[in-house]
Amino acid sequence: MQEIINITSLALVDAINPCTLAVQVLLLSSLLATRGRKSVLVGGLVFSFTIYIMYALYGLGILKVIYTLGIDQIIKIILKGLLLVLAFFEVLAYFRYKPGMISIEMPKSLRPYAKKILSSVENPLMALPAAILCSVLLLPCSSGPYAVMLMMISSLEFIKQLVIIAYYNALFILPMIGITLLIYLGTKPKKVMEWREKHIREIHLISGLLLLLVFVMV
Repeated sequence: MQEIINITSLALVDAINPCTLAVQVLLLSSLLATRGRKSVLVGGLVFSFTIYIMYALYGLGILKVIYTLGIDQIIKIILKGLLLVLAFFEVLAYFRYKPGMISIEMPKSLRPYAKKILSSVENPLMALPAAILCSVLLLPCSSGPYAVMLMMISSLEFIKQLVIIAYYNALFILPMIGITLLIYLGTKPKKVMEWREKHIREIHLISGLLLLLVFVMV
């Protein structure tokens, strides 16, 4: 039960991070402007599930490296330290927020590339290659909680690892699917971004508190 709570908390930290929200809105804004609401639904779902598959593959690859190198015990030692560092920066973002600061947000240097990729998507099926490229750009802002989760399951049986990775990434893409449905049903992308900007500090604080919860329970 404790393990489920820890993994769920880490997945929620990943799921609610402002980085993912901004990326999704950029994509859907482009599709809405060029093809209309139907393309928003198709493109948003293609993007979300492609991110799901890419992150699952990343997770399995990282676990393979950990297993091959036999460094699972070393990784477990640094687990708590990483959790505390992540929690510190998330709480700090609540009090002293700056765009692109060291927390789970995309570094400012990568944002122009993400914007260029996503703004050029005019066909919903192009969301697939865009998602593959963006999955790499999203890693800096989502790799922290994901890495912690992978450390936690590194000693489990392979089938259990598969189930947990599938569960984690399902939670990770839930906001993407939710935003897709909101915009498809008529909510303007600008409204979503305004909500993000208004509540970005609170989002970071919630993330920090969830990470502290995991820190205490591990």
